[in-house]
Amino acid sequence: MSRPVKTSSFMAPVWFRGDLPRASVLGYWAGPHAQIAGRLPNMAEYVQRHFSPTDHGYWPSSPTVGTIVPPSRRCDGVAEVRFLSTPAALGMPLHMREVYADEQNVFERVLGNVTGPGGGRWWTDGHDDAVGHRTVLLLRRRRGVSGRAFRKYVHDRIGRALYEAGARDLRTYTFLPWSRFVHASPGVCHDNPTFRRYHGGVVIGADSRAAMDEMLKSEQVEGIVADQQGFLTAVHAYAVERSVPVIRTT
Repeated sequence: MSRPVKTSSFMAPVWFRGDLPRASVLGYWAGPHAQIAGRLPNMAEYVQRHFSPTDHGYWPSSPTVGTIVPPSRRCDGVAEVRFLSTPAALGMPLHMREVYADEQNVFERVLGNVTGPGGGRWWTDGHDDAVGHRTVLLLRRRRGVSGRAFRKYVHDRIGRALYEAGARDLRTYTFLPWSRFVHASPGVCHDNPTFRRYHGGVVIGADSRAAMDEMLKSEQVEGIVADQQGFLTAVHAYAVERSVPVIRTT
């Protein structure tokens, strides 16, 4: 793919309930909850990314850019959505009542983020389930950097560099300003203090975890790390333990 496809997308970091066994939460999220979400219209793709509870914080560090995931805010996964169109994305809240009501069964906190029209980039063709490992990066924009400059950096700089470094699966996202009303599920926490907010995300696929480590040592990634402090205050990397495709129409 010479040029990435623009998408209207959604990414929601989630935190599991601490009073339930992790295995039970994972099973419910991938089972009953996925069945409810799978009935939603207007989605081209909905994938659950279940994070490893121990493998995180491995993005290369640089001065003033945090790469260690704080234990008190370590999330357990993300829901990743690609809409069929921008109008389809705008109409989604009308269909979300059952999904919202069910989230209290598994999640303690959910922070839904939308990209806005064309705020996502899909860099690779098709759905490659043979990809052996995925990493999700959650990005925090540096104060004083404009939204436009941040979007350009994420898509044109980070996305292009990872694509040239050989990512097998690659998606880049920049979020609209945070609003708790985007994902107003009852019985679930939506606290998101300014200094903890994420402003973008990246999904990276590689043949294996070891191949991901090699990619992170590449000349292209070294170039990102060399100038990331000008645009970011945090890059939190999470290893994906399991990807659960719930909806795929294309």
